[in-house]
Amino acid sequence: MKDFFEDLGKRIGETAETMTNMAGEAIEIQRLKSQIRTLARGNAVDLMELGKSIYDRYKAGEEVEESAQGLCDAIKDRETTIREYEKKISKIKGASECSKCGKMVGKDMAFCPYCGEKVGSADETEYETAESEAAADDYVGQVKEKMADAAEKAADKADEAAKKVSDMAEKAAAKTGDIAGKAAEKTGEMAEKAAEKINDAAEKVSDKLSE
Repeated sequence: MKDFFEDLGKRIGETAETMTNMAGEAIEIQRLKSQIRTLARGNAVDLMELGKSIYDRYKAGEEVEESAQGLCDAIKDRETTIREYEKKISKIKGASECSKCGKMVGKDMAFCPYCGEKVGSADETEYETAESEAAADDYVGQVKEKMADAAEKAADKADEAAKKVSDMAEKAAAKTGDIAGKAAEKTGEMAEKAAEKINDAAEKVSDKLSE
């Protein structure tokens, strides 16, 4: 039975952790995508006002009119933010940033496909695995503790219910005893009255016989 509850707790912990991680990742990805769409719409409006040709000159390092400088700066900042959000999305999906070229590398790749740099190390992977296992064990412990508290509360409620039933039974027995006593008392009184009547009748019969 102990092994059953331990296995059950472990499965509950693993399932809950997986579902929580998946839900959290999906929500974060949708939030980042929403922000990307908002920034992109802002860029589209500014680009329509500025004109693609002016922005191309700005990116090429050429001087532009002072009135267009602010719009160019805003577009550049949004593009930088968009790249940061795209990196965050890649990291949530398991990708990592190459330490050499800065580009995102898929989680299943050991080397960067852009520059050939080795991604991560065995020690880092072992550390992340140990950290995940520790978090899972902590969650299982919390589940076991809650189950023990629930069992204790159930036992307390069962004791209270048994006490109430016992009290009700005692009260019922007391009432039954009182009723039985009163019934016996009434029966005795009736029997006594009947005996008196019989004696009176017998005396009258005896008196008549004597006459």
